[in-house]
Amino acid sequence: MQIHDPLYGAFEIPKFLERLIVAPEVRRLMGVRLLNAPSPSLPTLSEIRRFSHTIGVLRLALMNPHVGLTQVEVRALTAAILIHDAATPPFAHLLEYYLKDRSGWNHEAALPDLLTGHHFLGNTAFQILPGEELKFKRLCSASKIDFDLVMQIVQKRHRASKLVFGSLDFDNLDNVSRMAWAIGFQEPLAPFFELARELSVSLDGDLLLSEKLVKSVEVWGSTRKRVYDVLVFDEITVAAQAVLTKAMAALFEAESVPDIKWASRDSDLLDLLARSAQTKRLMLRHFNDLPTQILSLRIRGTLSSLGFKSRDDAIKLIERIACEEFGIKLPFGYVFVDKSAFSKRLTFTDPATRSSWSIGESSESVVFYCFASITDKQSARHREPFRKALMKGLGRDAEADVDAIRKDGFAS
Repeated sequence: MQIHDPLYGAFEIPKFLERLIVAPEVRRLMGVRLLNAPSPSLPTLSEIRRFSHTIGVLRLALMNPHVGLTQVEVRALTAAILIHDAATPPFAHLLEYYLKDRSGWNHEAALPDLLTGHHFLGNTAFQILPGEELKFKRLCSASKIDFDLVMQIVQKRHRASKLVFGSLDFDNLDNVSRMAWAIGFQEPLAPFFELARELSVSLDGDLLLSEKLVKSVEVWGSTRKRVYDVLVFDEITVAAQAVLTKAMAALFEAESVPDIKWASRDSDLLDLLARSAQTKRLMLRHFNDLPTQILSLRIRGTLSSLGFKSRDDAIKLIERIACEEFGIKLPFGYVFVDKSAFSKRLTFTDPATRSSWSIGESSESVVFYCFASITDKQSARHREPFRKALMKGLGRDAEADVDAIRKDGFAS
């Protein structure tokens, strides 16, 4: 099978993977966005699906000589790459945040249950796509791929797991390069290819990379930061996420986590939100006509260090301030938790010298947002008082200028 990709051009897929690529567990990703929500301001990025990303990760892995891995391990690794995002729910992190705050659920932990048919209790014949049951496990056997080894990799119990679920791996190499391309950054691909060719893993599970490639790592890191500066601070994109978050909370409020059909597609969830009695009015009035931003404030620290048990608690504070102090009837609070999003501490072992080397520092911050269906003039009038009210609610100094700190600075 020949794949045509806008980033990497045309390339051939090994024959033993061809049947796996069309397995319903993998093809479902054609219906799940790479971005958390559809965004008019990021049109290309919001239309990219996780299937394209998955194939891109595979392409980068196929460039690598896989030093130290057996042929059996390489076959299992490439199969694991095809399935590594298969448990990503509709609208990715938005629904995952909701499930995680209520039960600790996350897509990586749910992946083994999906592959073995145990993600839907009492129904191993669950349809992952309309009219199609789970096939990936059976197709692995037919393609002479060790499924138990695939499971070890996706469960992070094999040293090769670091090449897919590591601090710098094939997955986030494609993720950064693909998002940068979709946003319109003219980034050179050579440093990404260089890293993809040279990454390996030791017998002890350490990431191996020559320190001579430090410049390529720096390019990846700076590109990643540029991408997140857009994703985190693009007002329209975050407004869409805030509205969807409120709608999903309203839809699933009465349901337990096991009852939520997380193994569906973006369009399925959008249709459900548009038809549900709990969310139909909200989606019609606010998702199609997005609210205006009142607040965007990044503060150094973690949710717990700022006094919150969850994102829900932080959102409740934002919305309480909006209602009680500014008379906003329907505020849309939202929170982004930065866990090494803007910068990341990376550590490698140089395969030539066997010495450890590190680069970068991990960022840790929380970004608070509030949106409402008000005019731009009203938004401008509320912005500074709202920032001060939030800082007071957090018990922190309120002297920082919100516009001056939006990207590179903090309220500290």
